[in-house]
Amino acid sequence: MQAKITATYGYKCAPDGHTVLNFANGQIVSGKVAEMAVEDGAAEAIEIGPVETKIAPPSETKVRKGKQSVAGQR
Repeated sequence: MQAKITATYGYKCAPDGHTVLNFANGQIVSGKVAEMAVEDGAAEAIEIGPVETKIAPPSETKVRKGKQSVAGQR
């Protein structure tokens, strides 16, 4: 999750529980800090769209080595 800090004077939090971190207005944050800032109303969540993946067919087909049947022969 990512969020943009929108609070006028920035945002302060202690995501690890012991050290207070300061984030400026307009700064992009992620992870636990983003979740905390959105819950506190100090940030807006940034929606990340779905990632498009293209499935490509195999470029060539391989022929098995060994005995190969030929049409008309046994």
